[in-house]
Amino acid sequence: MNENQQSTSVAVRSTDICNQNVKTLKTIKNQQDSGDVVAHLSASDVRLMCICASQTKKTAGKAKQDGERTAALIRLVFDGCLRISEALQVRMCDISETSYGWTVAILGKGSKPGLVAVNIETVNILSRYAYDYSIGKADLLFPISRSTAFRNIQAAYLKAGLRTPSVLRDRTGACHILRHSGCLARLALSGSPREVQIQLRHKSASMTLRYQKTLTAIEGLKNQQAVNVWEG
Repeated sequence: MNENQQSTSVAVRSTDICNQNVKTLKTIKNQQDSGDVVAHLSASDVRLMCICASQTKKTAGKAKQDGERTAALIRLVFDGCLRISEALQVRMCDISETSYGWTVAILGKGSKPGLVAVNIETVNILSRYAYDYSIGKADLLFPISRSTAFRNIQAAYLKAGLRTPSVLRDRTGACHILRHSGCLARLALSGSPREVQIQLRHKSASMTLRYQKTLTAIEGLKNQQAVNVWEG
């Protein structure tokens, strides 16, 4: 095989791989659109991840993840129902107190500005983290790349003894599942799909209703576990 034939062969293989990846992603997207149950974590699992992550400290001479930063990031993504890209752009000056509670100004898809609600406990943890690490009000709270954030959050799953979610198996990634989980927690507590749609900044109500179907499925499974078919 001459050099031109080898180049053509490599190009064909690369095209085949790209086409297969696109096909896989389309399949996952279709499953997400049609599925009734959204993969998620419980609030107690997320708290455990935060605790385990915070126990990982920087050590001199080693490029080790900052545990307090990872714990604060996990909490913000979960509580605010944020995408990881949105959370990485947050500064302390974006956090504001209102007469009803606390909000965070974020930049969503396409750099579209938005507001999300967060709990006072999350605000306190972010404030303490910023103070401990001398982060200014106009500085990024999490000056790291998405890949670094992903690796650190993956490590938190392992330290907490939790299975790391994957796109192929769970139809969502290890970071984005925190957004799903926060949404389900808010929906379970508020009972208002419309309010959760606003928190998530979904254009279509049908996307948010997938979370309602998930809650219904969870409740149904709980009820069925109490049924003894042998009593009939």
